[in-house]
Amino acid sequence: MPDKKAAPQAKSDATAGDASKKTSIKTILAFFFCFLFSVSASVAATYYLLTLKEAPLLTEETDTTLEQQLTSLQSEVARQKQTIEAVQAENQTLKLYLRHSSSTALKNILIDQENNIQAYLKVMKAAMEELTKLTSGTRDWNNKYQYQLDLALKGSLEREDLLKLLKTGEPNENK
Repeated sequence: MPDKKAAPQAKSDATAGDASKKTSIKTILAFFFCFLFSVSASVAATYYLLTLKEAPLLTEETDTTLEQQLTSLQSEVARQKQTIEAVQAENQTLKLYLRHSSSTALKNILIDQENNIQAYLKVMKAAMEELTKLTSGTRDWNNKYQYQLDLALKGSLEREDLLKLLKTGEPNENK
């Protein structure tokens, strides 16, 4: 009887061996198809993305168009350079006219006049102070007129600054 028990057991071992072989083959095939599907999907996605971003190749038409645009731009740059040179030449002429214009000469005359007025006021102020030293009791008189001379001198200095600003466009720096 032990042989009968061994025979079914051998039969079940053979069936179990066939089942495990079938399971391992199915598992291997499943992994293979999964791998194949994954690679196919990756290749398809890559191909799709590359075809979207692919730039068109240069053709003769685009090449000639680009050459025409380049020629056009070069001629435009040359024309702009000529215009700039003409404007610079006119600028030099205008500067010469401005230097010799009567308004500039008038401004210079007015500035010189203000300088002369300031010099006169300074001399007058010094003379009055000397006169005050020579005569006694005139201190109040001197203080009153010194203050008025100071105001006149200050006004003259302000006018000179305005004239210089008008002449050069820059404020007077020697205050």
